[in-house]
Amino acid sequence: MMHHPQNFQFDSIPDSHDWSDLYYHPFAAPVGSGSIPVIDLNDPKLIEKIGMACKEWGVFLISNHGIEPEILNQLGSQMHQLFALPVEAKLKVAKTDGYGAGYGGIPISPHFPKYMWHEGYIITGSPLDHAQKLWPDDYSSFCAVIEEYKKAINSLGWRLMHAILLSLGMNEEEINHTPIEDSSKISMHLNSYPACPDPDRVLGMGPHTDSGFLTILYTNGVSGLQVLRHKDDVGPERWVTVPVIPNKFVINIGDLMHVLSNGRYHNVVHRVIVSRTNQRLSAGYFLRPPVDVKVEPLSKLIGPKEGPVYKPVTWPELLRMKCMLYDKALQAIKIDDLGRVLDDTKL
Repeated sequence: MMHHPQNFQFDSIPDSHDWSDLYYHPFAAPVGSGSIPVIDLNDPKLIEKIGMACKEWGVFLISNHGIEPEILNQLGSQMHQLFALPVEAKLKVAKTDGYGAGYGGIPISPHFPKYMWHEGYIITGSPLDHAQKLWPDDYSSFCAVIEEYKKAINSLGWRLMHAILLSLGMNEEEINHTPIEDSSKISMHLNSYPACPDPDRVLGMGPHTDSGFLTILYTNGVSGLQVLRHKDDVGPERWVTVPVIPNKFVINIGDLMHVLSNGRYHNVVHRVIVSRTNQRLSAGYFLRPPVDVKVEPLSKLIGPKEGPVYKPVTWPELLRMKCMLYDKALQAIKIDDLGRVLDDTKL
């Protein structure tokens, strides 16, 4: 059954949203420090720096991305208007399944014992039909802003994908013949994390990895995104808060990029915490392949000393595994040193 958010007008935290008695990894890891890379897309050493960030962190921020601040301001304004609507109005466009288009809770909710302090709206195609239901007399502004943003962010997404493929050693001709670009496969998730009277007892979004190649995240300037950093010279495994820097996007590396890179690039585990005083808004753009394309480790990365770490997988297959196995999904396609799949879970 789909869980649809309430209005979050609580004086205290209901048991359904109270995470304070739960203790499990990686939720229990401490919060610590770390310097998440910030990369200028005009940097002459762009390819080298992106490769290092993908390998060491699986997350980085970008500047000089070419998207005008006015587009981002308009997007923020439209998101605010969307989530400010009464619950009964938003439920007119309620989604019927976890990853479908429309209003509702986060798709990963069924994998957790508590609800998250979050409401979301997923866009998979044209926003027109839903916008007409939400604003019958004035839907054009929302549609125009979303379409303009989608066009700009899609171009940026494939620009980043191109740079990442170059960082993996591919050349221009090889990239041009890679069947993973499909600009029609756009998925946007608009998220609202309302202010909370007791933020230490809730989670805005539970720990997870993104399923696609990469995610481009815009926020309204309110902090909350944290990534799980492995043990390093700075300290033990810990959550690191991603800094909020005006006019910069956060880039998360996802599961399919981890597969494509033969495990070299880190599919970063991340979560969201919430604020006592400020609503956090974000827009995630998810770059993924066509449904019929099998993603597998790049042949350039395979040789006598390094065999494939994962078997080929399509986007629908990966989503089915994530629904069944959640954070253990990639184990179902992992290959050992003898070429055997470690888990016999059927795709």
